[in-house]
Amino acid sequence: MANCPKCGYKLRMIDIKAECPKCGVNLIYFNHQERLAEDADKAEEEYIKMQPKIDRVKFAFAGTKLSILRLILLFVPIGMLFLPLAQIKVQMPYNDIDTSVSVLNLAMDVIAKFEFSILSIAPLAAVVCYFISILGVLVSAVFAILNIPFVSVSCSPKGFKRNVTLSVCGIVAIVVAIISFLVFNSQLQNSFGAMYSGNIGIGAFLVIVAYLAIIAINVVIKKKNVPVKYKDVSEYVERIERRKAEIAEMEAEAEALRKAYAAEKATSK
Repeated sequence: MANCPKCGYKLRMIDIKAECPKCGVNLIYFNHQERLAEDADKAEEEYIKMQPKIDRVKFAFAGTKLSILRLILLFVPIGMLFLPLAQIKVQMPYNDIDTSVSVLNLAMDVIAKFEFSILSIAPLAAVVCYFISILGVLVSAVFAILNIPFVSVSCSPKGFKRNVTLSVCGIVAIVVAIISFLVFNSQLQNSFGAMYSGNIGIGAFLVIVAYLAIIAINVVIKKKNVPVKYKDVSEYVERIERRKAEIAEMEAEAEALRKAYAAEKATSK
């Protein structure tokens, strides 16, 4: 047979009541409230660990006026990528092309309309630069998008470096796209003369300006070094400590009862 979980009394076949014959504790519901309290304590401990992280995320997005301004600026490079990044004009038999390049029409208007007809007879360097330029724009767009979710961890130790690095990578990608497009332009103008013309649009430079603005606002926020406003969780900490003390006291009492029962049993023998 089992023993009483509180005093250690060895239960017999005739002990059919719900209470322990020795200490009177309810065998069915013994420690039931304590187990529920332990679950509540675990939930509160998780809350205590999670709350500072939530506070840092909230502070990173809207903790100060500068944080709100940074959040707005994060969307600017994405918007600038929808502006004309380049202008391309091609005079071909039965098919003239006059289009501006942006993220919105990059796949549909540039790649589709080109149909690779000119690229098939263009110098290899021009073809390579053409695709590098497109890739640079797309990569810059990826870094612009990544800036938004990563701002949530701006208050972490590496937050500032991460934010600046993402913006710098976005600038590098768009600069590579611009340089590649200029080489592409030069190669095609040498090969096709007046049949082809192209130039960099204002959108490409505005993307760089937008990234620089994000870097600048991150530097200002770093210099201001406004402390994060954490929610007070001392009430939960005190409650958990109090519960731990109560549980320790109950366990000590139960251990004393078990020892007393064991001593009594040994004496009776």
